[in-house]
Amino acid sequence: MSKDQRGKGLLRQCFQLFCVHLCLSVVVLAQSGRKPPQKPGEQQPKPGDVPTMKIETREVVLPLMAYDAEGRYVDDLQPKDVLVLEEGEARQVTALKREPANIVLILDLANEIGTFKNGETERFGKPETPIWEKGPNYKPIKRPTQLEFASQFVAGLSPNDKLAIIQYAERAQVIQDWTSDRNQALAALSSKYRVGIKSSYHDALKLAADKLQAQPNGRRIVVLISDGLDSSSKTGKSKAIQALEKARASVFIIGWAAALRREIELSIGWMANHEVVGTNAQKRIEELRRHVLQLDGAAVELEQLAESSGGDLLLPPSHEALIMANRTVAREIGAQYSLSFVTENTPSLEDKRFIQVLPARAGLSVRSRRSYYIGDEPKPLTR
Repeated sequence: MSKDQRGKGLLRQCFQLFCVHLCLSVVVLAQSGRKPPQKPGEQQPKPGDVPTMKIETREVVLPLMAYDAEGRYVDDLQPKDVLVLEEGEARQVTALKREPANIVLILDLANEIGTFKNGETERFGKPETPIWEKGPNYKPIKRPTQLEFASQFVAGLSPNDKLAIIQYAERAQVIQDWTSDRNQALAALSSKYRVGIKSSYHDALKLAADKLQAQPNGRRIVVLISDGLDSSSKTGKSKAIQALEKARASVFIIGWAAALRREIELSIGWMANHEVVGTNAQKRIEELRRHVLQLDGAAVELEQLAESSGGDLLLPPSHEALIMANRTVAREIGAQYSLSFVTENTPSLEDKRFIQVLPARAGLSVRSRRSYYIGDEPKPLTR
């Protein structure tokens, strides 16, 4: 046997003896009832002490609407009046309050199918008589419908709320960044309002979500006037919707479906009765009919977006009704509560959590978000 081999053998034996000695020491210590030495600064538990466990929690803030049995807004809501269930488990409601709002107003200025969104076609005599056959009561459109809606909505906002304005056609763009100055916002609408052809609807949603994420305090709200159709966005639909969910925005939508359907059907009727069969008019009629079907399908998705966010969908039947809808939306925003509840910050494979907010008071009905993402909540608590 070489010297190297003898040396390695001796090292192996020494190591084995050390391991045996260590194991015997642990066994003797356990059998004797002795405890390992206390670490510096560590308090020794006293007899009868109950072990304590720290649970990390966080406060979640969500929007809430509350109505009485007659459908009127409830102004005296208390935490005891609602029950929050998260994944089926009850959560403690810590606060219900009114807060200033951060509002992103989104205007759909895409005109792929024609200029139907600009204004209602004025007619005289029979309903199908179009604008280009001018009657004695013909008046040019003063302002496009969405510009009139936006101007009235902005003018009626609370001075405590902040506003940003996005318009989209070929691209989504911010025409007014965050401001509490109503005159500044109105000036931006007047000078920067531009219609286009294509629709970047999903890009506009993502841009709105990014703007809201930059506002750490106050409620987050999107007011969206749109037909819900998209033709040129770089952002996918699922990514845009998820961005809004992570921003925890309440989405109040004024949909174009009903008002545009009325205008399109009148146009189809006129062309069918006045144009020669087999001309380009027939292709135009088929195109318009396909567009109506697309509007109906998009309206379903808009309703899902509004309801899941705790917002609402309005489908005004005419241009005039769409303009007047600004008052309804403003009242809804003004009546909204911020609801706070405490949840445990337990490990999970999914950041998305599903919730239910239920009334716990006779005659009360409530509306809130159906889910939220916990990953962006910045308020960890410990108890």
